[in-house]
Amino acid sequence: MAQHMLSAAEQREVDDLIAAATLAAESQVERDAWGWTIRLPLRPWGIFCAVEPEGMVCARFTHLPPETAKDPIGSFAVQRVAADAPVRQSSLIPCAESTHFLVEQYFDESDQLPARIAIKGNEAVMALSSPDADWDIVKNLTESDLLALFHELTREAPAPETPDEPRLSEAARRIKAKFAAAKGTPVGAMIGDLKLMHEAVFFYGCSCNLEKIRAMIDNLPSDQKEELWNGTQTLDIQCPRCGRTHILARN
Repeated sequence: MAQHMLSAAEQREVDDLIAAATLAAESQVERDAWGWTIRLPLRPWGIFCAVEPEGMVCARFTHLPPETAKDPIGSFAVQRVAADAPVRQSSLIPCAESTHFLVEQYFDESDQLPARIAIKGNEAVMALSSPDADWDIVKNLTESDLLALFHELTREAPAPETPDEPRLSEAARRIKAKFAAAKGTPVGAMIGDLKLMHEAVFFYGCSCNLEKIRAMIDNLPSDQKEELWNGTQTLDIQCPRCGRTHILARN
């Protein structure tokens, strides 16, 4: 994959978007193809991330002209494609200064389904609101509290707090108490407990290849193909999704 010299902050934005976009894809009952195109306000760069139904994930960081750092608005678009369905596209005005918070914004504004994402180290958790949820409690949790709550709820037996573990906030304690009170008791179609739905494998990769690129060029009108080749015998074509460069030889 094409690599850029990224600062620690830029690399963090790429990593967080990959994690958040993957969680968003896995949260759906049916896997869609997702494309996230993000330019944060006052940042001279943009990030694209794609998640395929088969589990492939790719991302690309692009440095933009310095004047884009003067734009206080930025841009944010999401494309989703389900099998045998038209493309769903959402264009939003970024309301956050970090990429994974924009994934929360997408669910809140486009899907009308409030979401929270917490990313810390090599862990990431996503919480989605159910119809009768007391969402204000979750909404006000810090990322550390949300991760700590997840660990508390998934323990088979309660464990005392230790100095090495973060103490739960009062809001997190209230949620934990609600889970404990509802454990094993049906609440509508839901059970007040956590259950592993399934396991999924995601891997960093892009679906681009020489065959797809050649098919795309072969379908161009003759005059456009001649203009593209311009008397050369090879073309260097860069994938707009992942940045990988493919060298195509003329037949």
